[in-house]
Amino acid sequence: MKEAVGIQRISLKTGAWLQTFCHVFAIVASVILAVMMFLTVADVIGRYFFNSPIKGTWELVGLLLVGAGTWGLAYCQYKKGHIRVDILLVRFPRRVQSLVNFISYLVGFIGFSLISWRSFILGMTYFDTNRVTDTLSLPFFPFTFALTFGAGLIALILIIDSVQSLIGVIRK
Repeated sequence: MKEAVGIQRISLKTGAWLQTFCHVFAIVASVILAVMMFLTVADVIGRYFFNSPIKGTWELVGLLLVGAGTWGLAYCQYKKGHIRVDILLVRFPRRVQSLVNFISYLVGFIGFSLISWRSFILGMTYFDTNRVTDTLSLPFFPFTFALTFGAGLIALILIIDSVQSLIGVIRK
């Protein structure tokens, strides 16, 4: 039982800096999302009113989505802001709820760890081969590494959540 208390203490200390970190990246993700929105609106206005679309908008919006999506998702997971359908789960004892949460978080951790690992390998390949986008000739590797970072951040939060849920299973 002492090990569980020690692990929980480490988890809480990690959570303090992780909250700040996630909050900063959520703000960055919000700014990226706003840029995507304004760029798309400007492109549509340019296309339909002036017959002059902004070159590479579709490409840039797709690349920016990596940061807006994964960095915002990490903050949402940290705050437990995802939609959950727990009509059935709330009818079970707390220990069973903690066990189901543990399994869910662990599966998510494995999935996002794999995404982070494989996107890192892909980013290194893009870096080595100087792969660029078709229209704007932007290098792919910074955006791929942004995905690596975002998925890794989500994986970190999920492993902390899974440890906390496992402690809930052990304690109850």
